[in-house]
Amino acid sequence: CIKIAIVHDIAEAIVGDITPSDGIPKAEKSRLEQAALNEMCDVLGGGMRAEEIQELWAEYENNSSVEANLVKDFDKVEMILQALEYEMEHGKVLDEFFLSTAGKFQTEIGKSWAAEIISRRTSRL
Repeated sequence: CIKIAIVHDIAEAIVGDITPSDGIPKAEKSRLEQAALNEMCDVLGGGMRAEEIQELWAEYENNSSVEANLVKDFDKVEMILQALEYEMEHGKVLDEFFLSTAGKFQTEIGKSWAAEIISRRTSRL
């Protein structure tokens, strides 16, 4: 999980954090991130480490393991928790972050943590 968490956003160093509100289709986002990841692995000179990074990134992107599902859920939990903190600090309503994750949690712990954050948000609105 730790390795997946470290590499899952590595392409953002080149392409930036592409969000649903950017209007970029999922397939294009994946293509851009794969190209960025390939570039970073080339900089590493290929080899076993670069291959492992590629494999971990693909595992995350393809939801191909329980660990990838957990990291995806934690990534979404972190996003809505940060949105809640911004709402509280700045008096804004950031519905789009909560709507974009609704029904997308895959693990029981992810669902539980998201429900707790949403409960706290609901009680303060």
